[in-house]
This record gives sequence, C-alpha cells and structure tokens, in this order.
Amino acid sequence: MKTGGLGFLKSPAIRSMSRLFLSVGNLIARIFPHMDLTLKQSGVLEDYEITTRAYFSVAVTMAVIFSLLAATLTTLLMSMGKKGVDVQLAAVLGGVIGLMFIVYTMVYPSTIVSRRVKYVERNLLFALRSILVQIRSGVPIFNSFVSIANGDYGPISTELKNLVEKVNAGEPMIETLEELAIRNPSIYFRRALWQLVNGIKSGSNIGNNLADIITTLSKEQLVEVRRYKSILNPLAMMYMMVAVIAPSLSITLLIVLSSMPGAGSIAKESTFWLLLAIFSFLQFIFLIIIRSRRPNLIGG
Repeated sequence: MKTGGLGFLKSPAIRSMSRLFLSVGNLIARIFPHMDLTLKQSGVLEDYEITTRAYFSVAVTMAVIFSLLAATLTTLLMSMGKKGVDVQLAAVLGGVIGLMFIVYTMVYPSTIVSRRVKYVERNLLFALRSILVQIRSGVPIFNSFVSIANGDYGPISTELKNLVEKVNAGEPMIETLEELAIRNPSIYFRRALWQLVNGIKSGSNIGNNLADIITTLSKEQLVEVRRYKSILNPLAMMYMMVAVIAPSLSITLLIVLSSMPGAGSIAKESTFWLLLAIFSFLQFIFLIIIRSRRPNLIGG
C-alpha cells in the first residue's frame, strides 16, 4: 500500500533536523501508545525505515516549519495593509497550522490501515481457497504461500512475498506467520493466519482448519451482503428523491413562476444551470456514500 502522503519522511535534511525534537516525539509516542501498532499495520515504519519516536519527531519538525512559514506569510501580508501587523494573530495562525499538521500525521496512518484492510479482504477468500486446494492436492504449505505470493491477490501477495523472502533467508516460518498476523490490520486475515499457526504447531490437519475458516468467511460475506442490502433500500429512496423527484419539481416550479408577471427574473438560464450543478453534486455525493458502504468481503 502506497504511503505517498508522508513523502517528507524521505528527506535527509528533515530527518537531521528532527533530532532536535526526539524528546518531544518520544513524549507523543508515550501519550498515544496505540499509534505504534497503527504505524506498523500501515507499513509506514517499514517503508521509510523509521521508528515511532522518530516518526513523531519528524512530524513535530514539519509542524514547526509550517507554523513559522504561516506566521511569516501572515506577517508579510498584514504589513502590506493599512492596519499594521498583529503579531498575536500571526502567532495564533501559525500555531493552528502546526497543530493541524500534527493531527494529519496522527490520522493519515489510520486511513492507510483502512485502505489496506479493504484491499486485503477483497481477495482474501480467493487466496484462502487457492491455498486449500493446493494443500489438499499434496502441496506443502510453504509452496502454497509461494504460489499466492507470485499470484495476483493484491496486498495478500505482497505480504506473503515478504514472508517467503524471510523464510528463505533463514527465519522460522511459524515466527514469521505470527509476526505477519500481529501487524496485519485485517481481522479476518489475522484469524486465518492464527488458525494456520495453531494447525502447524499442533500438527493437526491444516486443510480442515482452512475449510472451517473459509466457511466462516463465506457466512460472514452473506451477512455483510444482507446488511448492505438493508442500507441500500433507504439510500435508493433518498436517491430517487434527489435525482428524480426534486429536479422535476424544481424545473416545473420555475416554469410556472416564469409565466407569472414579475417573476421572470427567477427563472433565468443561470438558475437552471445552478440547479444542474447542485443536483449533479448531490448525485456524486450519493455515489460516494454507496461505494463507501460496500462491504470489504464483497470486493469490486
């Protein structure tokens, strides 16, 4: 999963400056201990080869830079006016900008995690079924991981590719699976991995364990489909109101008003264009809402 919104973490100059704020970064990491797991699950720490404390120290450094830039720009703009420079206003504005950037760095990893969960669960059932078929055909579990890693299963292939590389480098497969289960944000994928780990450790039939997992996920998929259907029913009614009924009534009302004396200024061409823009925007919002409510296990 791409983490392009945090490109400033790559800057050697920013990282060098952030050493001045390591104590502040350490304090933030202690205040928000859950952020360590969030950053691991988002892949930020691995992608940028950075620790949680260093991540927050870089965030504080960028916040200070943006604060100073905002305060300086505000001061320059006010100096061009007639009312003079308000130092307190410039300082407050700079502080708000810096605080907003800190909030951004706190929230953005969570959005990455949400996207990773979506893309992982979209291909999860297909990947598990492929592993089950291979295991029941006599293929070793590690070879089935290699097959999925080389396949087109989105982030699942990426995760298993990293697992295969670590195992080939000499790390135990069970420990690698446990590590993957801990840092993966998808609860369904974690459940499948823990079942595999328990099956390997106990020596039980991994195929039966996987079949149980697939059955459970299939039932969960049906539950999500029914829940999605119950959400779509009222949304469809609201969409009919906004996309069909409201535009028709609005245009009819404008046409009636245009025939009345003194009301011709209301039904101008610009009014119709404004209505078109408003209802198009509302339909776009509805499409976003419907797409955002789509269950992850359904895919698409």
